[in-house]
Amino acid sequence: MQVTDVEAIPLESPVDTVQMKTGETEQTIGVSPVVVKVHTDAGITGLGETLTYDPTGRDAVYAAEGVNALARHLVGENPLDVSRRWTKLYQHAKRSGAFKPLSAIDEALWDIAAKDADKPLYELLGGAAGDVAAYATFPHRKSTDELVEDGAWLADAGFDSMKITVGAGVERDRERIRTIAEALPEGFRLSMDANTSYGVAEALRLGRAADELEMEWFEEPIPHTDIEGQAELNRRLDTPIAAYQSHYPHYPAVDHLRANALDVYQPSLYVCGGVTAASRVATLVEAFDRRFVPHAFGPLVNYAASLHVAVASPACDLIEFAVYDDDADDPGQYVASPYVANQGEFGLEDGIMAPPDRPGIGVELDEDVVADLRIE
Repeated sequence: MQVTDVEAIPLESPVDTVQMKTGETEQTIGVSPVVVKVHTDAGITGLGETLTYDPTGRDAVYAAEGVNALARHLVGENPLDVSRRWTKLYQHAKRSGAFKPLSAIDEALWDIAAKDADKPLYELLGGAAGDVAAYATFPHRKSTDELVEDGAWLADAGFDSMKITVGAGVERDRERIRTIAEALPEGFRLSMDANTSYGVAEALRLGRAADELEMEWFEEPIPHTDIEGQAELNRRLDTPIAAYQSHYPHYPAVDHLRANALDVYQPSLYVCGGVTAASRVATLVEAFDRRFVPHAFGPLVNYAASLHVAVASPACDLIEFAVYDDDADDPGQYVASPYVANQGEFGLEDGIMAPPDRPGIGVELDEDVVADLRIE
């Protein structure tokens, strides 16, 4: 089998733009996907995806151009040699910073391999290691009162827990997490994400409040490059420290594990290097008895690939699920990718997230909607 062509399709954000607040910084974001199709002479087409948060769509176009640049190293090659293809493409991506293009192409290659084997992707990755639940996140900052109401709504829908944003100041955040935690249904868990807003001393103060509330984890409390600071927090706090969504590919996980910097590792498949890199993070994490919880905020092709990796990892029991519609009857139903014809097959069922048993990553595109959303 040989690759005959690679298509990169930047799309307009299929969800409304929102105001996201990180600490005191506000920004307008969208979720602009770049769908990648890798065609072969065997008639099998693999799908992969990366994403950008630029609401104008310009970054999606740039990412698509990066895919086209890497594609010249792929056409004519055997797509079933996924590891070999990843290694060759990585040599080019690390020089140019094209990790989003690499990630989308890698997902598409795994999709081809699984379709060729007539199996869902997780079976090629070793089979299902256990059930994976979901925690809810929101694409925009919510008030404390709204999140108190959302807790019961999400628990009734089968969610395991939810994650809230912090970073507005230690005292304000303390009040926020206490109010929400004390109002949540029994057994429903809470984690928080500071999006690197704090320094070590401030994070330690807020983390002690999290310890009292027995929170699930404290995500990106400080800059993600400060491994020593993360290790200090992880050592001094009972609340697990979580991060890794901003790292790529799997190699930095070695330094974090040696330093005992994190208890929860959250690679983003759309930027870390796709299925290949995320699976390698999962293997490293398992060896150190740490937790693997993929960062899976975004559109469905990438989400599907993330879910397959999650299901195949013994270190994973939880995956992120972004709730985009506050008015939905069922917040556990995926709604953010109308260009996926079978997005209704992805959602919580009895509290569990499971990929469909279709060959490959299990995604079928609605080509008419793709054409409507395509950025020329």
